[in-house]
Amino acid sequence: MNRSVLRMLRGLVWLVAILCAWKLRWTVVSESQASAGDGLQYFQLTQTIKLFHRFAYLPSLPLTFTRLPGYPLFLALIQPARMVGLEEHLIWASRANVMLDLATALLVAAIGRRLRMGQLAQLLGFAAVIVSPPLFMLSTHALSEPLVTCLLTLAVYLALWAKDAQTSGAKDHLALLTGFTLGLAQLVRVDSLLVIPAVLLLLWLAATGSRQRLRLWALCLGVCAVTFAPWPLRNLRLFGSPHFGGSPWIDQDGSPLRLGMMRWYQTWATGRTDGEGFDLFLVARHAPLPPTRPNVITPLMYDDAAERSELVQICSQYSQEGLSPAVDKRFYRLALRRLVRHPFRVLVVLPMRRLVTLWSPMPPYEMGIRSALLHLPDARERWDRFGSMLLLLSLAGACFALSEPGKRRWVAALWLVPVLRSGAFVYLHPIPLHRYFVEALPIVLLFSGYALAWPIARLQELLSVMVRRSDCSEPSL
Repeated sequence: MNRSVLRMLRGLVWLVAILCAWKLRWTVVSESQASAGDGLQYFQLTQTIKLFHRFAYLPSLPLTFTRLPGYPLFLALIQPARMVGLEEHLIWASRANVMLDLATALLVAAIGRRLRMGQLAQLLGFAAVIVSPPLFMLSTHALSEPLVTCLLTLAVYLALWAKDAQTSGAKDHLALLTGFTLGLAQLVRVDSLLVIPAVLLLLWLAATGSRQRLRLWALCLGVCAVTFAPWPLRNLRLFGSPHFGGSPWIDQDGSPLRLGMMRWYQTWATGRTDGEGFDLFLVARHAPLPPTRPNVITPLMYDDAAERSELVQICSQYSQEGLSPAVDKRFYRLALRRLVRHPFRVLVVLPMRRLVTLWSPMPPYEMGIRSALLHLPDARERWDRFGSMLLLLSLAGACFALSEPGKRRWVAALWLVPVLRSGAFVYLHPIPLHRYFVEALPIVLLFSGYALAWPIARLQELLSVMVRRSDCSEPSL
């Protein structure tokens, strides 16, 4: 079979795969759209940007800095230039998520091609992104994760592409594009910073000398900074502070909350027990914390009767004052005492447990969707098991890829993305649900396809060797 026919067949296979992926995802988002608390705020910001050209939650409210502007601006660009209701907003956002996830899946396949993984591994990696439960669940919500995941995967691909660039100028252009993409991602989510080390390592490996390496780094980081700069400069002018990442914790109205309670949470919470975030949920809605209410104070939160008594006092004071400076200070003091009393538990044991949470399926009440096609929510447990199986396959595929000298450095650089994200989030968030890992998920899922394709390729090589030996051993006439 000649090469042109093979190319046509491959193109046909990919066309069918893309159409099937689009149909599957489009059907899912047509069956279910939902808006979490964050999604409601994005809805408000989007409408205010479109109609009043102001970055505020409502036209009557002052300008804000508590959320980054990238995702609301993206939604404002793709929606009609008129007021839309929440239901129509969700339709526009979820359909955009379909296209973003499809682009992410294609980028994963393209990364596999740059790594010389073969057509089967590329196709399986593409399919893994499409059917990954966390990714298709998030696509039904009007949240920023699909956009930033696509941008970060694109940045990784551009940096990897530099290794195949034939000229120094081509490498420079790819470094510039990588920096621009990273800057856009930073405008969507501040945790995009965690991908920068992996991107810089890829550019370092792609360069041929120290001067070129430093130049690629300077181009990438410089363009990234310039792309992101309008946001902190705007905040510095309006609020006297750059507020690089928005606010780490805000209430339902978009106002920043003091972080003492969050720091105290980091001395006991792991996400391994349902209901651990109940107090955070109440505080974000300025609801009281009556100590006698179930789940407000649980045995996980204290070590002895004296500490429980102090918690009762703090919750009672909060119910009267809210998160006042005095209440916030008491939470900070309690957190510090617990850290000093049990440093190993707070700094090592609890983060290790959070790592399990980060890599485990989300609780059923998180990112729930209704889909007749996927038999959800009834089949949620089966889909969660399938998602865990994909992660295990990915780890196996990464081991296979690391065993090949030609791929080892590039695979190690790519795996910096999930490794750094995992290491950071077990300390940044007291309850790091699997949702916070999705930006790294496409890179991981690429190797689930390689885990299946690698043994098949090795078997083909073995059979080829056996056939050649058999041919050589036949007696000649």
